[in-house]
Amino acid sequence: MIDKLVRKNIKEMKSYTSARMLYESGVFFDANENALGSTIDLPGMPELNRYPEPYSKKLRSALGAFLKINDKNIFAGNGSDEIIDLLIRVFVEPNESVLIIEPTYGMYRVAAETAGVNVQSCSLTEEFQIDVPSVVKSITPETKIIFCCSPNNPTSNLLRAQDIEELCGQFNGIVVVDEAYIEFASKPSLANKVEKFENLVILRTFSKIWGLAGIRVGYCIADSRVIEYLDKIKAPYNVNRISSAIATSAVQSNSKTSEFRDIILRERARMAARLKEMGFTVYPSDANFLLVRYPDVSKISKKLAEESNLIIREFDSKKLLENCVRISVATPEQNDLLLSAIKKLI
Repeated sequence: MIDKLVRKNIKEMKSYTSARMLYESGVFFDANENALGSTIDLPGMPELNRYPEPYSKKLRSALGAFLKINDKNIFAGNGSDEIIDLLIRVFVEPNESVLIIEPTYGMYRVAAETAGVNVQSCSLTEEFQIDVPSVVKSITPETKIIFCCSPNNPTSNLLRAQDIEELCGQFNGIVVVDEAYIEFASKPSLANKVEKFENLVILRTFSKIWGLAGIRVGYCIADSRVIEYLDKIKAPYNVNRISSAIATSAVQSNSKTSEFRDIILRERARMAARLKEMGFTVYPSDANFLLVRYPDVSKISKKLAEESNLIIREFDSKKLLENCVRISVATPEQNDLLLSAIKKLI
């Protein structure tokens, strides 16, 4: 199935062969690096003058062991955004389209529009769930990818697993499920469904529970043929040496994620209760943030920024999100500061 979905020019193209794809060890005279060394020294980071290993093999292997998944089903990228872009370039011709289930993460649309492909849109239900019959009805012969996010950003809820599986079964294209926030959720990942559905792609990131947004590393779990095509068109050294080493170390040690999760879930519940006491509508959350609704909340958002330098995210102009803001769960002290400031304003 995957080969039939891939763009003809991608199947026929010959991928770029970088120096480190040919030889991983030796005395290198082949890549025009600076053999004298680097202008700076970072502890634990040798050979910054050399290009990184092109396929992030150590990181993929560490992720495979951690997730109990074959590393041939894992692709590492320069953040999840790179993988979104690559998926569109692999599967969607300029006269074809992606379908986005909204409201959701805005980069799916930006990546599609940047690639010059058409964008179809379906709305979530009032309960922020997939309207499967509506989505299936919207699919055309030109629809190649469906993007959805679970837990969804910014609505904070998990999408029903059975709805996603139904889409995978009915759609002859790629179904992308962005699980950036899955570690905060009450139900497990759909990663184990990749073996059942070859058209399912799961996106993950190091930016949330791992606390590594600054290193820009994401990964996806997918059928091995999907991974092979992503490898074929990616930049030669898409994950830099420093980021790859940090991400690998994080996966292998994995010492703080449980602690972070416990604190964030506890604070999430506390913030939700306090905001409800103040009259906010607080939507159920499976993420590290809350979606809340309040009359004229945009005015509160603006005053928080201008008067207290407290920044929340406004979504008032989006369908289904009128008078809504998204509030990230921070430290207990920062959360107290925000809750106190909101109470004063209302």
